[in-house]
Amino acid sequence: MKRLVLAAILVIVLAGGYYFRGLIFDQAGAPAPPDIFANAWQYVRGLFGGTASDNRARPAPAQLVVADVASESAAPIQVIAIGTVQPIAMVQIKSRMDGEIAKVNFEEGQEVKEGDTLFILDDRALKAQLQQAEANLERDRAQLDRAKLEFTRQSELATRGAATAQKLDDTKTAMAVFEASVRASQATLETARVNLNYTTIRAPIAGRTGSVGFKRGSIVKAVDTSPTVAPLVTVTQMKPIYVNFTVPERHLGDLRAAMASGSLPVTVTMPAQPKAPITGALTFIDSQVDVATGTITLKAKFANDDERLWPGQFVNVTLTLGMQQNAIVVPSVAIQIGPNGPYVFVIKQDSTVELRLVKPDRTVGDKTVIAEGIKAGERLVVDGQLRLGNGTRVNAPEPKGAQPKAPAPVAERTP
Repeated sequence: MKRLVLAAILVIVLAGGYYFRGLIFDQAGAPAPPDIFANAWQYVRGLFGGTASDNRARPAPAQLVVADVASESAAPIQVIAIGTVQPIAMVQIKSRMDGEIAKVNFEEGQEVKEGDTLFILDDRALKAQLQQAEANLERDRAQLDRAKLEFTRQSELATRGAATAQKLDDTKTAMAVFEASVRASQATLETARVNLNYTTIRAPIAGRTGSVGFKRGSIVKAVDTSPTVAPLVTVTQMKPIYVNFTVPERHLGDLRAAMASGSLPVTVTMPAQPKAPITGALTFIDSQVDVATGTITLKAKFANDDERLWPGQFVNVTLTLGMQQNAIVVPSVAIQIGPNGPYVFVIKQDSTVELRLVKPDRTVGDKTVIAEGIKAGERLVVDGQLRLGNGTRVNAPEPKGAQPKAPAPVAERTP
């Protein structure tokens, strides 16, 4: 125990000697001014039980930070969401006739127009049925013409009393039967024509084709609804296209009020291309709120002429509801999160900082709109907050060559 006490005393003596040497002699080795001896005396008194006032510490140096100014400007009222790209129409092409695929008239992934021929089925049997229906119709028309002549002849004979009423009724009935036969043959002929037309499968909409499920020579069945059987091909409409997204139900009132004055602009960006936004318009608000999630589904339409939006793609959606005038805007990097919530360091007139709780409203690009806690014109620390506490003295120099200028509205700043 005594050895430890002696070692501690030796360490104190050596440290005190080094300290006094620094106080008495400056860096050049010259004697220090008298005030330095006074400081040394105060130090000794502090070591041997002097009061706190006798051992006053030197003031801490100012912390170097970067500052910015809270500005008042017009800020867009925006709702941020994650959306998915959905086609307006996607049609699965299936055959309406049994038959063999004679020709595939397109390539997988090809752009097709409405009415373009996609598949051609073997139509030889249906052409034969069409010819038979045409022949039957001609036969029935010939029989009808003969029945009409016979009815006319019997009518003339009946007027002269040379034909019986029974004979006249028989010819009239035969004429009616042949008229019905003609109508039936016409219907059969039309059915044969329709079936023959089904052997040419055309694109019902304009869009992009997917993978071809059946190649040339495959046998297809009429409207096979089995879930295990793939369609012949799927045509997906690409232009225009929808973006589907959901927003919290608290925005419903603002949405309906804004929609009453016209369509609302919607901007989407891809995660890989955040600085290349695509602009569209809100076209659909769902008729009910999802009670499980408390959200409402919206859809925005985009022209998609360059086909940058692809079905199934995830995108970042920004819905603009309007503009808020005289909003208090600060850089988002100035806001810190603490145990009591978001806060900022405000630089006061005496170059000390004040930790102040704030209430952020929303984020617009790299700026944040503050609802409560900050006034326009106050300086905030935007870099170096980790070294600060409430009352810390700071040094926030202006950037070299910086010229004072009025802050631009948030809506006009590029992110």
